[in-house]
Amino acid sequence: MTSYLLSWHGTLLASREACLCTASFADVLLKVVTPVLLEDGYEVTPARSGLVLRELPDTTRPLCVLRMGTEFLSSRNSMDLDWTGHHMDWESFLPIRASLIPVLHALLSRRWSMGKGPLHLPYIREFSLVIGEQAWPLETLMATREDDIVLLETEGEETVWILESCPPKVLSQLLNALSESLMGIDSTSETEWLNRQILKVSVAPHEIIHILYLALMCAEQGRLDFAQEFLKCARLYDERPDLIYFQAILSERMGDHAAATAHLSQALAQQFPDPSIIRQFGYLETRMAEGENMLLLLPELMQQVSGSGFDPLFDSLMLSQKLATTNNQDVVQAYSLMFEQSCFSKGRDRGLALLRHEQTCNGIRYWSEICLGHDAWLSGDRAAADKHYSEAKTQAIETGIMPIHYNCGVFSWLPENEVAGLEDKVVEDRLGTSAWTWKSSVLPGQEDVQPELCLVFGCDTGYFQFIPKLVLSLLKVCMARSKGGRIRLCLGIDSPTSEQLDWLEEIASALSVHDYGLDFTFAHGPLTYRDGATYTAIRYLIFPEIAERWSCPVITADCDGYFPSDFLTLWEEMKATADYGFRLYAYDKAGHQFFGEPWGFGAGISYFGNAEKVPDIARFLHNYLQIAYNPDNPTNWCIDQCALVQAYKQFVAPDWETLRIRFMDDGTPLMVMPHHVGGKQELLEHEGTVSAEDVQAFLSA
Repeated sequence: MTSYLLSWHGTLLASREACLCTASFADVLLKVVTPVLLEDGYEVTPARSGLVLRELPDTTRPLCVLRMGTEFLSSRNSMDLDWTGHHMDWESFLPIRASLIPVLHALLSRRWSMGKGPLHLPYIREFSLVIGEQAWPLETLMATREDDIVLLETEGEETVWILESCPPKVLSQLLNALSESLMGIDSTSETEWLNRQILKVSVAPHEIIHILYLALMCAEQGRLDFAQEFLKCARLYDERPDLIYFQAILSERMGDHAAATAHLSQALAQQFPDPSIIRQFGYLETRMAEGENMLLLLPELMQQVSGSGFDPLFDSLMLSQKLATTNNQDVVQAYSLMFEQSCFSKGRDRGLALLRHEQTCNGIRYWSEICLGHDAWLSGDRAAADKHYSEAKTQAIETGIMPIHYNCGVFSWLPENEVAGLEDKVVEDRLGTSAWTWKSSVLPGQEDVQPELCLVFGCDTGYFQFIPKLVLSLLKVCMARSKGGRIRLCLGIDSPTSEQLDWLEEIASALSVHDYGLDFTFAHGPLTYRDGATYTAIRYLIFPEIAERWSCPVITADCDGYFPSDFLTLWEEMKATADYGFRLYAYDKAGHQFFGEPWGFGAGISYFGNAEKVPDIARFLHNYLQIAYNPDNPTNWCIDQCALVQAYKQFVAPDWETLRIRFMDDGTPLMVMPHHVGGKQELLEHEGTVSAEDVQAFLSA
């Protein structure tokens, strides 16, 4: 039997003409070098004078050493040989059968799988073949190869390990078949995506995620048979229950509810060994078997049951499928929410392709119309956007679908033709603020002095807890001012308690007696409709009266905030450098919105610096709210943002190039808000809590 000498580093001892060297298996197979052979025991061929091969004593493995007198031949690394006077075990050589070399070379040159499981790249370590967590001593290894299959066994043992190379033939055949199916057809963005993904798989077939994405793309484009087969390939190497869940989604997409139910049961059983947990999914499997698209409810249910879910990679396949007519409302609602979240998550082109498939499957529905509206809005087509938003609102109300929270503005959105000239119209007071009572501090001798800035806030009795801190911080700021000029704080409160009203009147009285550099106006009364939407709108409902009384720049803001000590310095800087300021987090510096929805326009703090325009803007905001608010809407949430962005579009955006616009989220904030300190409760506690009594004590000091 012919053997080669293997080093600890996995290289073979060989000669290149007159020189001894180390060599890779490929060098030997290609006959680039001549391997040193062992035949008939420990006879080295070709023989070299003075070089003697001896078995290493006191070892459990048949290792040997090459000696030259008192020196030993050492393979220092995978490249270099040298002589050493002291021998270490790792400097030994192992005789291995020459017949193993072709199989070992094949094993080391690619990744392999052992049954169903992950792919491994074999390597040689300490004279053993290592694949995953399994190691085979090379002196007892027997290996045979047939095409892409290798059988491994150890002498004297019965276990046979079956390895399959990557990529398997079936994957190569699938890639070829898919590529051929794309030939001769018109190129589209969808076919380009597929071709790119085919290339990704062909370059790195061991990356299972590439195969999964290819399966996903095939399914999204209606190539369901290809999707099924690619998913099967991925499952050869990935035993996670998540892939069985993917199979359930794909089966449902193909209309096979029985198979989908079976796959889901298998995935859940593998994910949750505890039968008590499995039972909590029973109703879902029952309804699913009856034809409902119940997989839509699974992600939320898994979060409730275990705090985690399956990999959401294939969840998008639940979209743009024809919804079952047997679906209950909870399923349709879940579909709508998923569609809103996912539509443009992979880019505009993919989103539009999804919308085309969706309309083919399910016709005109709320979720597709709202997404089409967003695309039209971001593309600058206001007329198309208004049309889609109107249809989305109608569909939502008629079918009982509740939009995702950030799309609730669709109920309060007014089309362009309804807001043109809105500032000049006389509108009905639907919200009741025309009957509110107003009271202002009047410092003797300052009755006719115009403020240089009005700060406008609104709240209900609950949010009144933030007012003391806001008032005290502003008092301290104004008192510390070294020069003249007055600030007026304007506050609107829905139905304050008697204690709150007494406190407000006490503040107004105190500011009418002592000059703190701050004046105070408050308006109060009941709102006709009291909810989260109207509370946030109070600042705009009282805005026209303020603009009529005082001609100056105005800042409107949420009441849950307070003023930093350098507020007036920051304000002076803004006054000198900006005409308007808004939270333009969805806009670029050229004034173009690049993501989101129209009402994705932060109303938390805004600056209106053009005093001449303030009255028109104030009336516009007020009138918009009075017209758009509808108590019959499922919600009027985001109505304040709808009003603000429409005012921005009418009064500011047309002159963007000539106006100085401040992005209020840039630089040092003018107010400390909850998002700066971690939340509303954190804001109340930040830099010390402030009570109503603290303000009273400050004013009486």
